[in-house]
Amino acid sequence: MTMEPDHPPHILINALSVSSGGGFTVAREVLHGLATRRPAWTFTLAMTGGSAFHEPMRRESFPANVRFLWAPEGTGRLRSRLVFENFTLVDWCREQKVSAVVQLNGQKPPRLNLPMIAHCQDPVPYLPHVWGRGLPGPAPLRARLGAAMRRRAIRHSLKHAACVGFTSGYLRDLILGWEKVKPARAEVFYNAVPDAWASRDAAAMTSLASRPMEVLTVSDVTPHKRQHLVARAVCALRQERGLESLTYRAVGRVFDERYAESLRQIARDAGTPDAVRIEGRLAGDAVEAAFQRARCFAFMSVCESFGIPPLEALSFGAPVVSSRCCAMPEVLGDAAAFVEPDDEAGLIATLRRVLTDAPHSEELRRRGFERCLRFRWGETCAKMVTSLEEMVSRGR
Repeated sequence: MTMEPDHPPHILINALSVSSGGGFTVAREVLHGLATRRPAWTFTLAMTGGSAFHEPMRRESFPANVRFLWAPEGTGRLRSRLVFENFTLVDWCREQKVSAVVQLNGQKPPRLNLPMIAHCQDPVPYLPHVWGRGLPGPAPLRARLGAAMRRRAIRHSLKHAACVGFTSGYLRDLILGWEKVKPARAEVFYNAVPDAWASRDAAAMTSLASRPMEVLTVSDVTPHKRQHLVARAVCALRQERGLESLTYRAVGRVFDERYAESLRQIARDAGTPDAVRIEGRLAGDAVEAAFQRARCFAFMSVCESFGIPPLEALSFGAPVVSSRCCAMPEVLGDAAAFVEPDDEAGLIATLRRVLTDAPHSEELRRRGFERCLRFRWGETCAKMVTSLEEMVSRGR
């Protein structure tokens, strides 16, 4: 399948595998950024109809050169998606004269033989300690087999995709170090924040002193995100003078209600049942409001290929406390207070200082605004456009 000589480029962004808030954000920002930079091109986003994570895209605003391909509802299941990608989608690309593909899960469908950016975002297949969802003990056989299958698909992309993208240098080194395969081209396409967020007027943001004593986490609620560490730390700090009103607010999709209930139980066992709030997913405006009121943002995850929420928190002027894990040091640099993974005592001490040491938290806040300038979707999409232009040119 090659492009007709005078046919304007038509780029397919395959987001059928998106299953998280972070994946939704990447799909939306990449689509908007690419379409804005090449208004003469056509961009089609493939998503699954009826999916709770995909349907909100219908309410988003995009340039006039954006189209949608809505796959049947059953395509959300792995086997159905693979069949759709390797047969129905292949035929659709031929009929629609698609020039190139951006595959957002980094897994090239074997029968989709078009110039492709296989954009890797998921470190899980290469992190055995989270195959069991971050719980103690050996991972279930099903999880181990799933990780092996995803590694096999990524390995195929490394060998056959025109370009393999990674959300961070950390993820690139992790995957290439494991697979020992050198792709034809490897690029880091950083995740980011919108350009307007990155360049906020720091003076116009809500001051820390006026914010309530609230620690915020925005992410999926699941064991490998380690919300239980933050819940225990907040409950411990509530016993200290000046921190009696401290609360922990966890916003994001609840994967396992039993885990969410265990977080609430931590607060009840500590005699402070109001200290922990699990709120599930919120609409965009509500999430922004949560960032704007947070006194501190805590992110103790042990599995991140980039970590968009901490960067978003920095753009809203919230000091960030993060695990020193995965891509987090690369992304946050000196703009966050780091804690070693699973160091509960270290987390308590670090949160205490950020919440009570005003000069320290203000310095983190200042560095945070500066750090955001390094990660803007505009720059990421401009780099991706350059790769697409070279691929399309070769395709002609």
